[in-house]
Amino acid sequence: MKKSALFLVILVGWLIQTGEAIGQTDIKKHPSCPLCGMDRKQYSHSRMFMEYAEGPSRGTCSIHCTASEMTVNRDKTLKSVQVADYKTRKLLPAEKAFWVIGGNKPGVMTKRAKWAFRDKKEALVFIKENKGTLADFRQAMEATFVDMYEDIKMIRERRRKRQTEMPDVKAYPECKYCGMIRKEFAHSRALIEYQDLTIVGTCSVHCLAVDMALNTNHSPKAVMVGDYRSKKLIDAEKAFWVLGGSKAGVMSIRGKWAFEEQVGAEDFINTYGGKPAVFDEIIKAAFEDMYEILR
Repeated sequence: MKKSALFLVILVGWLIQTGEAIGQTDIKKHPSCPLCGMDRKQYSHSRMFMEYAEGPSRGTCSIHCTASEMTVNRDKTLKSVQVADYKTRKLLPAEKAFWVIGGNKPGVMTKRAKWAFRDKKEALVFIKENKGTLADFRQAMEATFVDMYEDIKMIRERRRKRQTEMPDVKAYPECKYCGMIRKEFAHSRALIEYQDLTIVGTCSVHCLAVDMALNTNHSPKAVMVGDYRSKKLIDAEKAFWVLGGSKAGVMSIRGKWAFEEQVGAEDFINTYGGKPAVFDEIIKAAFEDMYEILR
């Protein structure tokens, strides 16, 4: 009897793991959105997956990019359109989902968010906590096209600001210690300014820690780091940090990522794991991890 119970527990666990693995196969097949290039694993809560009768399948980061994809391929026959359940991140038929339009939670590639839920109760709980309006897939798609022009303007403006807000990359194009191109690692780069006005640009917290170790006789005036999402420089002391997780770090096995907003850090943890941290903990971890890199 005990053996049977143990076998049942193992079997159920295996089925759950298998189901979760199957639910993520679209990300392995389509790791990045073909329209905007965003990491679909990071946006697994808003991602969509389409299959055409003529093939091939397509995976996007959001309903915004799905609408664009469907417009470009309007001559193809859609076999299925799936969307991730906001809570579980598992795919389900978009037409069967309970959608929430709007609310105070920032959307993906859009000002007016559109989220999908498998369970109507979960959608209503979300609305109670974050506001928004209950809708079906047709209404969500209509809203997406209505918002398209303003969303495109918003995305372009963000990218323009991102380019203008990265003068440090032009001034310090390469990391002082490893030589890596800081533009390529804008999401992890750091900039430290000392009281004597000396400025050092690095590719990561790892190289920032190296610089701090070599300049103990100088007091930092400001330490800035790239926001993981927007890539703009933010105050390292005020940032919401994530330590660890499954995403490999820059110059470090253990990732150390900064976010200007807490919701960004929370979304990252939900997708990749890791734990919240403050800047002091991040610098301490950087030194702890250095030996592993040198071995």
